[in-house]
Amino acid sequence: MFRARTVFVIGAGASYEVGLPIGDDLLKAIVEMTHFQFDHFSKQTHGDVFIVEALRTILNEGHSVERLNEHLRAGRQLGLSAKQALSIDNVIDALENKEIELLGKLGIARGILKAEAHSTHFRPAQDTRKVDMSMFQKTWYSSFTKLLTEQVKLSQIDNLFNNVEIINFNYDRCLEHYLPLSLSDYYGIAPEQIQALMKDWPIHRPYGLTGRLPWRSGEEPAVQFGHCGSAQLVEVVDQIRTFTEQIEEGEALDAMRAAIASADRIVFLGFAFHRQNVRLIATDVQDHTEILATAQGISKSDRGVIEDELADAFGFGHEIGRMGRIDLAADTKCNELFRNYWRTLTAAPPE
Repeated sequence: MFRARTVFVIGAGASYEVGLPIGDDLLKAIVEMTHFQFDHFSKQTHGDVFIVEALRTILNEGHSVERLNEHLRAGRQLGLSAKQALSIDNVIDALENKEIELLGKLGIARGILKAEAHSTHFRPAQDTRKVDMSMFQKTWYSSFTKLLTEQVKLSQIDNLFNNVEIINFNYDRCLEHYLPLSLSDYYGIAPEQIQALMKDWPIHRPYGLTGRLPWRSGEEPAVQFGHCGSAQLVEVVDQIRTFTEQIEEGEALDAMRAAIASADRIVFLGFAFHRQNVRLIATDVQDHTEILATAQGISKSDRGVIEDELADAFGFGHEIGRMGRIDLAADTKCNELFRNYWRTLTAAPPE
């Protein structure tokens, strides 16, 4: 149970713990999937067949293949640019090419949906056909369940998600898929009961996602977890946003910033602190708000820069006023943060 209003800001490193790709790995996978080759009989010999089928459906050319070929050729340039790019978002932004943009987004969707489907953590056990929760023991997911359920009896489960909101910068749906499985096992109830509690639980998505899970509220097309064919790609490609298309105004942005503004504690998990992402959620916070963050692989010098930028983004003011309120945990993974800061995460709001 969270006694303080807590907002978790989730980056790629958080999903990496359950087998999802981080930026470099996702980019390499997209390059491989969009490196299309065909033999003399027009049979595809390389590249992802589901992406090609999705392109055929989206372009809807009938017997013509002119526009399809333009997109297939764009895959070559995507591969060349990717050799020197930070991420697929950077490639799409730099090239300003509609064919590469569509191809890149289809690659993102296919890469994430495929990773969801192939994650060993979510693979059902052969004897029970149920997901084995012990697979998550070394991830922050298991720690999150323990924190949510601490001192919450079955008769009180309506309060499970009190004081918790999520801002998820990733495209995957792993956390939403995991929680009903985990919590229903813990309380000995049907997953549908947890899904009903989570139906309208705030999970903010600055960059969209690879399809709304069918039981979640919303008007976007729904895609079952683990489904990753061409039909699903067509459904979700318009739900994918890159960093140049991030939400810049409206109710969604207001809701994210309102969550930050009212938080007693902000926890960054697997977050890279890219400046455009920090700016997106920037707003003045309360005078007592604390920030905890994993800082795996970030140098001492860069941690100092990040701390200054967070202080500016959240209105902490001068150095004395923010002393002790920002804690960037050096060389700490997401699961380790929960273990090392358990008392802090479960503490009452700071005074």
